[in-house]
Amino acid sequence: METISVSNANTQTLSNKQSLTSKENTAFTKVLDDAIDKLNQAVAKSDQSMSEIASGKVQNLHNEMINIQKSNILLQTAVEVRNKVIDAYQDIMRMQI
Repeated sequence: METISVSNANTQTLSNKQSLTSKENTAFTKVLDDAIDKLNQAVAKSDQSMSEIASGKVQNLHNEMINIQKSNILLQTAVEVRNKVIDAYQDIMRMQI
């Protein structure tokens, strides 16, 4: 039977918790990065659609206007999510311990 000292056990437990936390942070960061990339692509597509409309190169105005509205909605959603996260952070910081 293997014996582990108390200080060794605490170090191993702390190491396991840090490992799990870093994996969770990595997954969250990846999801967040993917969402921001999609938003950037939508805004770039919207900008391209606007420049094509202004130059008269558009063949189907209806589809281009839909793309512009989609990117606008995505951007508004991202701003609202950011605002909610900031509000939650401020609520946490105001909590008394």
